[in-house]
Amino acid sequence: MRARIGGLVCLALVVVVQPWGLTAADTKHDLVANPSGFLAGALHAYTDTFTLGQLQNQAYGYLFPQGLFFLLTDPLPDWIAQRAWWLLVLAVGFGGFFRLVRAALPAAPAHAALAGGLLYALSPRVLTTLGAISSETWPVMLAPWVVLPFLRAGRLTWRDAAPSVVAVACMGAVNATATLAACLPAGLVLVWRRAGRAGLAWLAGCAAVSAWWIVPLLILGRYAPPFTEFIESAGVTTRWLNLVEILRGTTSWAPFVDTERVAGTALATEPVFVLFTVGVAALGLVGLARLPRMWSVMLLIGVAVLGTHAVWYLDALDGPLAALRNVHKFDPLVRIPLLLGVAAVVSRMGLPQSVHPTRRQAAGLLVGLIMVGATAPAWSGRLLPKGAYEEVPAYWHEAADFMNSLNTRVLIYPPASFARQDWGWTRDEPAQPLLRVPWAVRDAIPLIPPEAIRGLDGAMAQISRDPATAPDVLQRLGIGAVAVRHDLISGSSARIPGAVHTFGEVDVVVFDSDLSMNLAPADLPRVAGGGEALALLQGPHELVPSDASIVTDSPSLRDRNYGTLDGPVSAPLAPTDPSTVRNRLRDYPSAGPLTQVVEHDGRVTASSSAADASAFGGANPARSMTAAVDGENSTAWWPAPGDSGWLELHAATEWTAPTLRLMTTGSTEVTIHNGDSSVTVTMEAFRARDIRVPGARASTIRIEPQRRTGIAEASIVDQPTPRRLVTVPDTSPSAEQFLFQQDNEGVLIRSFTAPRSMTVRVSGEKPVLIDDQPHAPGATIPLSAGQHLVRTTGAWAALTDTASALPAPLPASSRALSVSDRGYTPLAPRGYTPLAPNEAIEPADHDRLLITGRAFNEGLRGELRYPGSEPLHLEPRSVDADTQAFLIPAGAAGRVHLSFVADRAYRVSLGLGGALAALTTAFCLLALSRRPRRAVTAALPAAHHSVPSHPTSVIIALMIAATMTLVAGLPGLATAAAAWAITRWTTLRADYLAGALALAAGAMLARAPWPSDGYAGDSLLVQLLCVAAITCACLPPHRIH
Repeated sequence: MRARIGGLVCLALVVVVQPWGLTAADTKHDLVANPSGFLAGALHAYTDTFTLGQLQNQAYGYLFPQGLFFLLTDPLPDWIAQRAWWLLVLAVGFGGFFRLVRAALPAAPAHAALAGGLLYALSPRVLTTLGAISSETWPVMLAPWVVLPFLRAGRLTWRDAAPSVVAVACMGAVNATATLAACLPAGLVLVWRRAGRAGLAWLAGCAAVSAWWIVPLLILGRYAPPFTEFIESAGVTTRWLNLVEILRGTTSWAPFVDTERVAGTALATEPVFVLFTVGVAALGLVGLARLPRMWSVMLLIGVAVLGTHAVWYLDALDGPLAALRNVHKFDPLVRIPLLLGVAAVVSRMGLPQSVHPTRRQAAGLLVGLIMVGATAPAWSGRLLPKGAYEEVPAYWHEAADFMNSLNTRVLIYPPASFARQDWGWTRDEPAQPLLRVPWAVRDAIPLIPPEAIRGLDGAMAQISRDPATAPDVLQRLGIGAVAVRHDLISGSSARIPGAVHTFGEVDVVVFDSDLSMNLAPADLPRVAGGGEALALLQGPHELVPSDASIVTDSPSLRDRNYGTLDGPVSAPLAPTDPSTVRNRLRDYPSAGPLTQVVEHDGRVTASSSAADASAFGGANPARSMTAAVDGENSTAWWPAPGDSGWLELHAATEWTAPTLRLMTTGSTEVTIHNGDSSVTVTMEAFRARDIRVPGARASTIRIEPQRRTGIAEASIVDQPTPRRLVTVPDTSPSAEQFLFQQDNEGVLIRSFTAPRSMTVRVSGEKPVLIDDQPHAPGATIPLSAGQHLVRTTGAWAALTDTASALPAPLPASSRALSVSDRGYTPLAPRGYTPLAPNEAIEPADHDRLLITGRAFNEGLRGELRYPGSEPLHLEPRSVDADTQAFLIPAGAAGRVHLSFVADRAYRVSLGLGGALAALTTAFCLLALSRRPRRAVTAALPAAHHSVPSHPTSVIIALMIAATMTLVAGLPGLATAAAAWAITRWTTLRADYLAGALALAAGAMLARAPWPSDGYAGDSLLVQLLCVAAITCACLPPHRIH
């Protein structure tokens, strides 16, 4: 009892030493800021409040226990409630593992259980997630409690499943994968013990206590967009899952890509913590050799799940197994057996009782020092992530109060992946728990259809280019106000015109306080393009792949880094250009035909490009390979940061005695390679030079600057030279308007096809060159049928058939608002009739579309209600960028009522499932109270001194072979075989050899941890050392003393 109390006191001190008065951005900002409002919203599947209306992503999972805890502690200061939750999480994990050690190692002294419990409660995964996303830590802390009942000696019965089911009931379901991962160790124990009846009872109980969140999860999967395609890929989540990182517990990928999680980053990158955590892993491997084989099997399965990098496995994680993509959540499969091994080692040691300690006492002191070092980020006050704050400034409360008085959706601007303010990082928007009106923001992962995300991106880009066009751009989304925040650490934005109400660092700009929805004609113009093009077009449209009246150059083939909003997309690409992103989908899919680079007279390749989506600091589309061969000296290809780079020209037909015309953006030496021949020349900045390429013939010419610089021109004089043109597909024979726009490319260059001869009016911000002939905006010119080339340095250009009734693209910002004595008055864009909330729709003699501004969802239903008449069910339509619309038939009138079809099923499943979970839990507790007491003894011997049975040895051998082949290929299999041979036919002790090999791998990693050049985690030698260490621990010699 004293050991247990001592451990709890240690954990309480760990919580107390964290900086006082600061609240961390842990899981959900709403949990501390407004738990009652958040939980009330979680009772509905669909919310109109969040961005453009959307399903809530697993919000139901917060109802219990985390949401209930914060609801009960709401009267406390936010930071105190948060610390109390953290203490509860750590105490549950410590208590569970403490009891697990006593059950698995009945002869172990209390200090061994104390060591195991503290190391589990303060393991690297816990220190990484506790302050940033404790909802993932909670299931990990309950995992020992789920396993514990199945370690009883004798035949397991259904009563033994009862306490485990209670533990599962306490997990909640903020993250279903984390819950599953925490239950898997118990499932493996049941399989190992062949406890069929107990296992079936356990599965039935787990299903019963989880029904309340399983049905809502299915509803989410049915109606939510496929957002798992647009988050981190399996290539990212498994990038750092090499064996040495797996063994030491730094399995979460987040600290390797961002420094927000202070403790996690220290554990992942600082050599001293590499050594300490590897020391714990080495002790665990030494002790694992003394434990029953069941724990070795668990370790091997955990290593296989976390450490497999086979192509088929990663493809599965990006496909049908996308929900399990973050495999680091299965860390308990590795951590439980390893820390039981540590406890087994500690059980044979003691602490010095005098100045002349025995060997075992000295070893115990060393183990204690390793424990202290491995957990140092906790007791040194580094659990809080970066950006912890004292309170949300009062001006946000004042601004939210004002926004709540409006009758329109409010845009929070500028966009940000996460809310990181100069006063603190809330991760969620600070206004989120304060707002009752609908709002929208472009953050990292909007839970709306991909086309709607494109539309939102287009609106954000246009507002950034010309803030005065915001009212026109946002009309289609039902947004009548913008909250312009100036407290982001990334800087503030330009001012948006309108009636400005200033609250500290937040300006609320109102241009239509009653805008809710819009009425529009039912016959919409067809646009061959993506949602991003709509920001430049007036009125509603229908996006189509072909036969459109408006042709745009979107969507284009690009790579997108879904993890950032800073330079997220590459320059337009050719189909043969390799992807630099790891996601299955290179970009958000769209209804429009794909514009892509077409290569002429050869190909161009490069070592890298600053226009790559993966480039450090974000993509710069103006520095693509296309820029080197576009005939524009003002644009240039640059290699990605950190790469001096090379560019290659590949001939369609072999060049004879070629002369290369080259221009660089900086003065440098450049080496020109043709096969084995080369010549080095000195280049001056922006001065073209003709260079005789060595050799009589050439098919590939490599240009290699000696330092990182741009190549503005690379061409072959008087011979066909490779060119890359961004080409708009010819899919619309009845096209009446062409719209081109650039995404920070410097110069907009597009090749397009006119389907017939026509006279067009030129529009744009700057003069436009068509087939190298300059034309001013407003000019009218003849355009012959066939291909043409358009160039401009403006952000966009358009050509409109003068015989067409189509309006010009979004006009200059001067018409966006008119000025009167009363302030700003919005000018309604052509094609829309705005509607205020609850405004009745008057009858008309023609069909119309009600454009709701919400993102399209198959579950949304619309009714037109008129007093004295039956509600009219409206036909849903998708318009614009997957915007929800409904067809209003001719003559229909009334007020519109929107509902979500699955909301009733969602709420019923929460209620009935919750009741079933409560009854099941009560039944399990009753069964526990009536169960006869049995001694807590290990179900299996504490160590395998005797020769194991032949079937067991074969199973273990096969599992080792399979696991090491999965994680390290044939070299891993060969290393495992060699390790087995050494332990079988030499006198070397397998347990000590396992620890020594792990320490050797750790020493190599400490010399080159992430993000060092030559990161040792990628070393095959380090991987094979860990393979040998695991093999030695799982296949010990026949004698262990």
